[in-house]
Amino acid sequence: MGVFRFSAALIEWSESELNDVKRLRVQAYKKAWHLPQSTASALFIFPKTHAGKESTLPMAVLTQELLLHAERCMRHEDVSKKIMLAGLNRTLDEWLCDSFVELIEKVELWKWDDATGDFWSRLAKALQQSNISVTWAEQLDSRLASVHTTGKLSWAAATRSIRECKRRIERIGGSRLDTDSGVWGLNQTTWELMWAEEAAMRKSISALRQAGYESISDLPRIQKTYREKALVVIPRAMRICATSNGEVLIWVMQGLSQKQR
Repeated sequence: MGVFRFSAALIEWSESELNDVKRLRVQAYKKAWHLPQSTASALFIFPKTHAGKESTLPMAVLTQELLLHAERCMRHEDVSKKIMLAGLNRTLDEWLCDSFVELIEKVELWKWDDATGDFWSRLAKALQQSNISVTWAEQLDSRLASVHTTGKLSWAAATRSIRECKRRIERIGGSRLDTDSGVWGLNQTTWELMWAEEAAMRKSISALRQAGYESISDLPRIQKTYREKALVVIPRAMRICATSNGEVLIWVMQGLSQKQR
């Protein structure tokens, strides 16, 4: 485990590789206790409150080392901190987030392998999986605060319900081509837009930001009366929560072509 710990923060470990390390770790525990390899691994993995040994496993070590690496690199006002903050900015811009806590919320819908592309994505996913909230990081940079501070709705937060809907469909074996959109109460146009949403947003947000729209709250609003159908009803499957009435105001995205909107 010491060898794993030494480079854990810098290596892009895949989920299958982490599972292999976990399996070897549990085998080592069994051997140390002179137990047969057929012994249930749950005895070493389960927490003590559930009669387990609560042994240290690779994901816990990886999370510790990612946090320590961030703290060491950002402890002083030097080049290392500038490099880390530059990486944080790139990651937040890439995933349309305004802060690190929003990135943690976004990666909740990802698999581990989707988050291995850069350090900050790995850290966000590790914290989300471990249900850890880091309160000291705000002292290093305001974007690392453990709560939302901007008061604005970011592009990532504004489109989260769409990704959650897609995730629910995929979780039960649905897909873009093999699933009837009518089953989910969506017409074919909305169905296609849902699957293309993230790619389209990542492609178009740069143009919106260049036009001065840093968040969805910055978009110009056109006042309309109720009779002019300023409200539209979101399909039940795409609502933020079960109690939502599905009504949303239309904000016109100026600066984009009709196709991009």
